[in-house]
Amino acid sequence: MNFSVSETIEFDLHIHTSRYSGCSNIDSLQVIQRARAVGLNGIALTEHGIRWPDREIEALVARSGVKDFLVIPGEEAACYSSRGKFQGEFLVFGYPKSLGSSKSIDQVIELVHEVGGIILAAHPFKRQDNGDGFYGCGDAVYTLNIDGLEIEHPSYDSESRNLAKKAMESRSIAGIGNSDSHDLNSIGICRTVFTRRVDNIRILCEEIRARRVRAVNMKDSLIRERTHVSS
Repeated sequence: MNFSVSETIEFDLHIHTSRYSGCSNIDSLQVIQRARAVGLNGIALTEHGIRWPDREIEALVARSGVKDFLVIPGEEAACYSSRGKFQGEFLVFGYPKSLGSSKSIDQVIELVHEVGGIILAAHPFKRQDNGDGFYGCGDAVYTLNIDGLEIEHPSYDSESRNLAKKAMESRSIAGIGNSDSHDLNSIGICRTVFTRRVDNIRILCEEIRARRVRAVNMKDSLIRERTHVSS
């Protein structure tokens, strides 16, 4: 799979569709059209424990009618220890198979790194609804052999964002921004900007490992823009 994209590279690398994620209401065909409409050059489909087959993605892009747009097959793996303790959710790119949601994070890291893929902590500092801890790996980002983490996410408050950025800087790993979209209108609200051309999975993994990425929160940008105009 090798689609060309323009030189200004902005991706949303965390999107769920109704095709393989029962919790999403996004039609898989509309996702590409919406992503292009909000100025993205590419997306990653990251269903829960399921990797889209390459042939399905190629057919989806062809049916969409959108040109010069890259769709990356990734997945979001929920990890559990051997005793069944939740260890967090992790975005995986460059692994050729579906991982499911029953493996430990150590197993996932070993499997993915063995084939040259990357693992990123999904929303590690997203707060639980009851305020007790995080729905993510939290401070485990300091000890896990991961390649990066989400430092911009729609559910983050200012403290969560600061915790994520502190972990990124301390570990010297990549910080990315993603929407974690389950509905069409949220696509691209947070995004990852690449400083070099990206036109396949291998290059995407290389650029993230090299930390040649920047996380952007479009919601904050819009708020600042509106404040500036009103003043």
